[in-house]
Amino acid sequence: MGGAISGFAGVVEVTGNIGQLVPTISPSYGFTAIIVAFLARLHPLAVIPAGLLVALSYLAGEAAQLSLGVPAASTQVFQGLLLFFLLGTSLFVNYRVRLGQVA
Repeated sequence: MGGAISGFAGVVEVTGNIGQLVPTISPSYGFTAIIVAFLARLHPLAVIPAGLLVALSYLAGEAAQLSLGVPAASTQVFQGLLLFFLLGTSLFVNYRVRLGQVA
């Protein structure tokens, strides 16, 4: 049931105000969802604040574009670095390298 409701919401979002499909419908929401999922550490309740944080970074990036004239890709670079360091932290926490010991 939840999947059907989500699918219907997606159709409404994609068709927009004119009610027709357009070829450029995806502003890379899938990649943003991956960042949100890893930021929430795959916890269902943590997705809400993680999504709000990523949405805030989008809004801050747009504000910086308008007021400071930074490039449009700066928001994506920030989110990419966030994901890179988050995954790097997970790597070093889960796989510790110990020097001088034999396995």
